[in-house]
Amino acid sequence: MKKKTMLGLLSVVFLLVLTLVAGCSSDEAEKSEDKGGGNKAGEEKEAKGLDPVTDEEITLTYASWANADLNQFLADKFMEVYPNIKVELVQLEQDGWNDHLTNLASTGELPDVFWYQGNVDIGIRNAWFADMTEYFENDPESDTLLKTIKEPGYFDGERKLAAPAAYQPYTIFLDENLFKKMNVDMPSPDWTYTEMLDLMKEMTVPEQGIFGYNTFTKIVTMAPIVNQDATGEFGWDGESYDLTKDWADAVTQRAEFIRSGVHAPFFDTDEAEAAFGDRQLWAASTGKIAMQLDAWWTVGLFSEPEFIDKGIKWVPYVVPKGDEAKTNHKPAFIDFGAISSASDHPREAYELLKFFGWGKEGWQAKLEAFKTLENEDGSLIFKHPDGLPLIDDEEIWAELRELLPESQYYTDFLERAKEPIPLGGAAQPGFQTFLDEVYFGGEYGDVEAAIANGEVNAHDIAQDLTDKINQYREEAMEELFY
Repeated sequence: MKKKTMLGLLSVVFLLVLTLVAGCSSDEAEKSEDKGGGNKAGEEKEAKGLDPVTDEEITLTYASWANADLNQFLADKFMEVYPNIKVELVQLEQDGWNDHLTNLASTGELPDVFWYQGNVDIGIRNAWFADMTEYFENDPESDTLLKTIKEPGYFDGERKLAAPAAYQPYTIFLDENLFKKMNVDMPSPDWTYTEMLDLMKEMTVPEQGIFGYNTFTKIVTMAPIVNQDATGEFGWDGESYDLTKDWADAVTQRAEFIRSGVHAPFFDTDEAEAAFGDRQLWAASTGKIAMQLDAWWTVGLFSEPEFIDKGIKWVPYVVPKGDEAKTNHKPAFIDFGAISSASDHPREAYELLKFFGWGKEGWQAKLEAFKTLENEDGSLIFKHPDGLPLIDDEEIWAELRELLPESQYYTDFLERAKEPIPLGGAAQPGFQTFLDEVYFGGEYGDVEAAIANGEVNAHDIAQDLTDKINQYREEAMEELFY
């Protein structure tokens, strides 16, 4: 065969191979798109993985305000997985937590892994946080985090400095027995924000001394998140805040509910004494409240004989969905953990942070702890799970479900509690300073109280507050990430 002919055949074969490769690539891309995949970064993360932890004998220190017995149990389980790593728990009082961390940092004793409280600016300003971006983004387990809490912790938009460590959802408890007594149907588990407000009004019966709701948490926090599909308080959308929409409406609604008696009398007031005969009686324990806006940790309290004996049957509902919402975003109490920038073992500290936070192995250990840890008298320490999983893992959620009462209310709750939105202070630079200097201590005094007292109109000041909070964030970003 002539050389020219051979070259021609080789060219044809080469073109055919290219065509096949291109076709396969195109097909794979289409399949990936069909599955919602095609995440090159995610594929690279899984391919890269993480370097192994050291096999040397080391010690890591850990500090959080979680239950002390649970912390010790998790530390023991971690040391079983990594026998060469000793975990020492640092005991601190939760009151003044950040001050305690400041004192430890000043003497070079900041724990290798720690939770911080409230104001994230303190940790950033004092350079407490190690950059864990490399570990987090190359760890396949990061992809298992609930989708709404993957981004928090990237305070400057680039570096992962903190990660969610615990999750307690906002919970709205309804007294099922009171609803039955008043012949009012319980709402759907997919209830909407407006339906909740309407029910609060419907369940208010002044002549019987019955009130629509009582608060620990507030509709002012809920409304912008659920109605605007926001990713933070005050309508935070990832770029800016906006209090001119649902915040202004909700804080005005709150004021009207307080003045009209839909909201229960506040604790230790003359109104509370007139309504309940005891000014220091918690409204939720009176049997005269239709809804208690609260948090997940109250589940255990409401199962106590004090409430059962009074004929009160509090059942949990998630915060309702926004009327036109496209997401199931719900406000939540999210605690954040970080690795000390002074840690000599950041790779190993990352594993410890993950084990106590979102790692599946750690969650398997937590579930075991919830089932088995006992007080000295033999009673279980945990009457219900201490928080919900941070990961989207069917096995973990199903096992947690088994630890809750056999009631459809709990099943419905868990199914709708997988898009938690962290509150502002721990997640957003400048937020807590804005609260301290403007929202609760500025020219309007306590803004919510001023509106409830009729001193200012929410819609008149909403734009000013919006401008100020965005300015506080911008200034905080410039100061903290110069």
